[in-house]
Amino acid sequence: LLDAPEADPDGNPAVVRFARTRKSGEQYVRSEVDGKPTAWSAHYRNGCWEVQEGRSGGRREPSASRGRAAKKGRVKAQAARRKRR
Repeated sequence: LLDAPEADPDGNPAVVRFARTRKSGEQYVRSEVDGKPTAWSAHYRNGCWEVQEGRSGGRREPSASRGRAAKKGRVKAQAARRKRR
C-alpha cells in the first residue's frame, strides 16, 4: 500500500479501500470527490498497481427524459389498475 498512487490524474487524493464483495478480498485505492467515488481506481495485481479509469461504481443521475417516461409509465399502470377495479 505504500507504493500505491497518491492521487488520480485530476489531483484528487487516493483513499485506501477493501473490496469485501470479491472472493480475494483485495485492497485497492480510489479517489473521491465530496465523499463519492470517481471513475479512477488502482488495484494491486501481479506485483504492480493497475490503474483503471472509466465508469464509476456510483449511481448515475437519471436523465430528465428517462424520469418523465418512467413516471408516465407508472401513471398509466395506476390508471389501468383503477379501471379494472
